[in-house]
Amino acid sequence: MRTLLSIGTLLLAVACSGPAGLDGEPGPEGPPGETGQTGQTGATGPAGPAGTTGQNLYEIYGTGQLTVTSAFTSYVLIPGLQQVINVPDNAAVHISTNGGIQCTAAGTAYAAVDIAIFVDGIASNQSGVRRVVAANSAAVGQMIANWSIARSYNLAPGSHTVEVKVISADPNAAAANVSSATAPQLQGVLTALVLKK
Repeated sequence: MRTLLSIGTLLLAVACSGPAGLDGEPGPEGPPGETGQTGQTGATGPAGPAGTTGQNLYEIYGTGQLTVTSAFTSYVLIPGLQQVINVPDNAAVHISTNGGIQCTAAGTAYAAVDIAIFVDGIASNQSGVRRVVAANSAAVGQMIANWSIARSYNLAPGSHTVEVKVISADPNAAAANVSSATAPQLQGVLTALVLKK
């Protein structure tokens, strides 16, 4: 009798259960949690490339004309072509110069000189010297010829003096007008470029 009553009660409960209702609205968002602990510091990254501090460009021009004769048996500074440069650590220096000479004689004469770059009083034996000959023809006198020299140097950090000098190259040659302050065909120029490596 009790078993039949329990079965009847179960059947009645099943028969009386309705369909599932709709989901309710979501509840409000809860408060944020506490901030976690700071993680460990990462490894130091590689050093960046060297900066450009200390780089510079120097350029100066001839300030006068020098008449070179066979009496010039030692190098003489071309007027204005002297510059003190500052070289930082780990830098290279590129030096260049150009300008003109003119034979002072008429007829079939010629003028011959050597032009050299000097750094701290020393001329370079490697591509630092040029021989320039201005040779007249039967039809044209007082010919002009140009010099052009360029090379790179590895200099110690600090101040250095750069100069362009001239010497007579032939005792039998006519005098040569070298550089100028005003004639652009002859005026010499000295350029020094300091670059960080």
